[in-house]
Amino acid sequence: MGKKLRKKKKNNRNRKQNQQKKTNTILKQIENLALEEKNDDFISRLQDDILCHILSLVPCRCAVQTSLLSSRWRYVWRKSIEFQGTIDDISEVITLLLDRFDKLSSDRKIRFHFGEGSILATFKDEELHLNFCYEGQETFSHFDWSLELNPKIPVCERASCMKVLHLKSVNKMTREIVSSVISKFQFLENLQISECKGLQSLYIEAGSRFQSLIILDCLQLNEIYVFAHNLKKLVFQGQLPWIWLYYSPHLENAILDFRNGPGYNPFACENLLSLLLAVKNVKTLTISGWLFRVPISKWLSSAGAIWERKDFLFNNLMKLCWIDSSMENHSIATLISVLKICPSLEKLFINVDPSNYCSPSKGEYSFWIEYSNRVASTTTLDHLTVVKLKGSLGQEDKILLTKLLVKVASVELIQFK
Repeated sequence: MGKKLRKKKKNNRNRKQNQQKKTNTILKQIENLALEEKNDDFISRLQDDILCHILSLVPCRCAVQTSLLSSRWRYVWRKSIEFQGTIDDISEVITLLLDRFDKLSSDRKIRFHFGEGSILATFKDEELHLNFCYEGQETFSHFDWSLELNPKIPVCERASCMKVLHLKSVNKMTREIVSSVISKFQFLENLQISECKGLQSLYIEAGSRFQSLIILDCLQLNEIYVFAHNLKKLVFQGQLPWIWLYYSPHLENAILDFRNGPGYNPFACENLLSLLLAVKNVKTLTISGWLFRVPISKWLSSAGAIWERKDFLFNNLMKLCWIDSSMENHSIATLISVLKICPSLEKLFINVDPSNYCSPSKGEYSFWIEYSNRVASTTTLDHLTVVKLKGSLGQEDKILLTKLLVKVASVELIQFK
């Protein structure tokens, strides 16, 4: 019995040794195979700039797929890569790039050349920048642009997750391509449009996810239509266009920097009043002072309604940034009249820049001065804690401004930069 037990133990020991030998042999074979594969992979060992150049020579669809080969190729993809193609390829290129995103390392730049132009696409996390450039002397044609944001059906996972989009220098030739790209962003929340030469009319219809619209330096833009129920932030810098902002009850922050004056002639007071009514419930407002010096007749239907109802007040406004070209008597009087209808104001910032547009009307009395005297229940701002002034102010202007501001605020709060 003891002899059989010893023989059984010996057989088990031999079996374990044989299994270990087989395992070691397999591991050795795997190591040799990996080494051979590594030695044969001459391309992956090339310098980054050479690999980027190789990628630029192959069709874009094939180049995108190289990111799946290895971590080495994914690393190369994080660098700026250049492609050649036609303008019709732009939408497909961006869609492919978004669809192939590595979520753990989604930070890269791609430049795509088409004809006499190019586009630099910068990707980072959930943010996409599309910057168009044109060689030589750029000529532009006027165009209208209609955008539908937050489509219900996403095209690809990464595109549908894009939340922030910056568009620069879109023109008549590229607008439809960009519209096609935007149609893939189901969850877009923030859109910035800048320096679009020739853009005359902009129509935006957005779903409930869209919250922020920024428009900068589109100098030919003279009409804007915005349907965005959940819009919380509106920024505009340039000439004052016709703006129709349809029912945005959640708007909290508005920057209306019309430093270049009105963008149309004759001036439309009704549209200006409509814009002011659309932003009267915001908490933070940056605005050009000349808007309140425009001569407005009480015979206008909107002005007459405001005058009779006496309900136009910036009741929720806590921070006001006032932009003006000077602090002369008429400018200061207008500012004081607006402050009187801001009962909850906590912070006031005044920025004086002579390069800004100056309203031709310099009369001492205006619609808003008379209106504020008619409706203001108090002449002091009890919640005001900060008053800061910045810009080109002469000593006489500072003295006059301080003298008038103390009517609504404590002199200790006033600070000059």
